[in-house]
Amino acid sequence: MTSTARVDPLELLRQQEATRLPWLVPERQRRMAESPFAFFRGAAIVMAADLGRQPHSGLMVQLCGDAHLLNFGFYGSPERQLIFGINDFDETHPGPFEWDVQRLAASFVLAARSLGLSEKQQSRICRRMVRAYGEAMAEFAAMAQMPMWVARLPLERFIDERASANFRSHLKKVTDAALHRDSRQAVRKLCEPDGSGALRFRHQPPLIWRFDALDPVFMAGLKSTEWATEQLQLYLRSISPTMQHLLAQYQFTDNALKAVGVGSIGTRCAINLFMGPHPDDILVLQGKQAEPSVLAPYVNLHAPEHQGQRVVDGQRLLQTASDAFLGWTTNPAGDHLYIRHFRDWKASVDVAQLDADGLKDYGKLCGWTLAKAHARGGDRRAMTAYIDDPKRFAQDVLEQAVQHADLAEADHAFFVGAVANA
Repeated sequence: MTSTARVDPLELLRQQEATRLPWLVPERQRRMAESPFAFFRGAAIVMAADLGRQPHSGLMVQLCGDAHLLNFGFYGSPERQLIFGINDFDETHPGPFEWDVQRLAASFVLAARSLGLSEKQQSRICRRMVRAYGEAMAEFAAMAQMPMWVARLPLERFIDERASANFRSHLKKVTDAALHRDSRQAVRKLCEPDGSGALRFRHQPPLIWRFDALDPVFMAGLKSTEWATEQLQLYLRSISPTMQHLLAQYQFTDNALKAVGVGSIGTRCAINLFMGPHPDDILVLQGKQAEPSVLAPYVNLHAPEHQGQRVVDGQRLLQTASDAFLGWTTNPAGDHLYIRHFRDWKASVDVAQLDADGLKDYGKLCGWTLAKAHARGGDRRAMTAYIDDPKRFAQDVLEQAVQHADLAEADHAFFVGAVANA
């Protein structure tokens, strides 16, 4: 697998931790130590270094950059339809198409291992996902541009006609829950009334930290409202006049830092509360710090200099329908951020609730979705020619995915020991 000496994975993670909020580094380490798959989720920088040492196809697409299976899920379209797609783009960057495929395949191997499935079952699940990717890419290669561009998987038909009972049952629970995840639900969970009866975020350090409770040094001498106003003005320039008009109907009322995810924890991620004139006019937007993609050192390809714009541009290219609130900004400390609608019908599968057939069905769904994203941002006919036989391609990717999964398990054990001895 290796073409040059492997970089120490713990050193790569230490480099990331040096830029993270120090009070969240222990929580990041705790979450990554939970399992090899959790470590894999948080260690995209490690796999990027491994991929960067390998020869590649030279067929460039807009990559998700962190295409593990839990970065796919449900979200609400601007037309208020529940759709399935890639839903995390922090590491998006142009690069060789197979890098996303290998990361997704390795995540399925690790997920299958976490369920205690046999090697034969692990292989079958991984190969079926990759084969679904290759077959879908061939379908897109045969399509005209506009039909390909707007194509959506008929999810209900897929579930009813081809999915196992386990997968159908779990997806029904997931989609039902997704429709209840919105700004009002977030406020019920995260907010409390202040002395005047107005809503504000509940201060729950270290995971939720109100801006008005932060050290003044962190705030660059600004009040929390001044900090938010400066960011918002820059953000408004990055969205359409229509969305500017919509946001003008709301008033900013509060903000707080909120730790999220595994790979993102410790970056400057915030939630912002807006209220309108009607009691139900509640809007929560999330701001996430955007650092350079972990893939950037390994590909000499152009990406926007503003890292928030890099994320937004990549997301809009890869998704058939994107969040209408997507935009980017810079905070007063100079950090790049992107803004999105918080918890807007977002939900992901729970791997622990799937059996072997359910995980295989989920793999087919993710394979199709990743192929669609790559077809929008790359040469789908050249990729189809390179893949040639989806079954043989799946076997080749499986061998690489098993190696990456083995490395993740070994790195996880090394990481757990290092954290325990720190």
